[in-house]
Amino acid sequence: MPKRPLDLEILRKNRREAVIETEADPTNYSVLRDHLKGWLEGNGWDRGRWGEFEMVARYAGEGKVRATVRV
Repeated sequence: MPKRPLDLEILRKNRREAVIETEADPTNYSVLRDHLKGWLEGNGWDRGRWGEFEMVARYAGEGKVRATVRV
């Protein structure tokens, strides 16, 4: 599937922490997971707490969840 504009919503215990706008293939889970890892590292989260986070991917401006990833 080609890259498309995505809204990546990062959740911690089901609460929104951030939304990242990017262009990626929503079926490429390794790329989505890398975005989540990069955000966690960039924001100084201890690796022991990464299990509290998940990220959902939606096409930009849409509500339907296309993918969900965890580290």
